[in-house]
Amino acid sequence: MLKTRPLNPKVLRQCAGALRTLSHPDRLRIVEALEQGPLEVTELTTRLRRPQATVSQHLMRLRAHGLVAAEREGRVARYRVAHAGCLTILGCIRSHFAK
Repeated sequence: MLKTRPLNPKVLRQCAGALRTLSHPDRLRIVEALEQGPLEVTELTTRLRRPQATVSQHLMRLRAHGLVAAEREGRVARYRVAHAGCLTILGCIRSHFAK
């Protein structure tokens, strides 16, 4: 058996916060949509079939935890995945739960 050291409590708190943030199906769908590349809020609302206000609130939570980032182009913000761990988590979901 591989012997590992316990994780730092600060790292565990950060991971737990990120996992709580990703625990909502709509937020996972947002990350999944952004996996293909940056998108505007209007593009996300169309793909998710959710109101703009709902998508914006989810993006705000994802940004607060550093999981997605926004880049402004004038009045329009394009969102992208900012933490590769999100994509790793999606990969785990696909390989273990989406059978």
